[in-house]
Amino acid sequence: MADPFSLTQTVLASDPVAYKSATQSSFLTRAAEGRVSKDYLGKWLSNDRLYIHGYIRGVGRLLSFLQLPETVEEEADVSESTRLLHWMIDALVNIRREEEFFVRTAADYGISLDVSHKLEGLRRFEALFDSTRPGDGDREKAVLPWLESAIVFWATEKCYLDAWSGASARLSAPSAADGDEDGGALRREFIPNWSSVEFARFVDQLGEIVDSAVRREMELRQDEGGEEAIKEELLDRALVKWREVLVAEKAFWPAME
Repeated sequence: MADPFSLTQTVLASDPVAYKSATQSSFLTRAAEGRVSKDYLGKWLSNDRLYIHGYIRGVGRLLSFLQLPETVEEEADVSESTRLLHWMIDALVNIRREEEFFVRTAADYGISLDVSHKLEGLRRFEALFDSTRPGDGDREKAVLPWLESAIVFWATEKCYLDAWSGASARLSAPSAADGDEDGGALRREFIPNWSSVEFARFVDQLGEIVDSAVRREMELRQDEGGEEAIKEELLDRALVKWREVLVAEKAFWPAME
């Protein structure tokens, strides 16, 4: 028996070259080697902190049009929109904790959070989050009107996780991080946090919500023969946002020789 269709895994495999560019960079390589200066790291962290602010705005926009069931749901059959609501609430809690972690860790390591320069990747993410709206611009007519927004959040979290997990796999002698250019902030604090099992589980949870919702829409159309048509429609919509996130993610990693 074939595995159930997974929209997120299909999207993930759609453009390996672009995905590699979005999750591998000289900045990540140097981070794993302890060769990112405090000044350079501070500027990047400042951009990442502003990314968090855009993320929060995007969550707010999504919540403004997320339609929840009007009837009481059975515990064993909670809708994907309700599950998405729970995920977004957790995301807000997590990302506020993350910002506090940034500020506290930067202070501990004497890293200044300088916001003098916005990376092109940050500008692209801000535009993505600020343009959060129902699919097709109409929450009443669109199938899964929250799909595009959920894909943006899943895609950026997935890229971030895989990028830093790759850096974690290349870590060299983290116990000797006293000699690192940033004093050990990346290899002792940030990289373990950004590649943790808990973070991976959280990202996978959103992917499963998206996949479950897509399969449900396909099942609803089995009898009328529209299963493949809706699958292709939803996949096409998801791919548009996936490609935009890959471009933004690639531009979010500063170029380093």
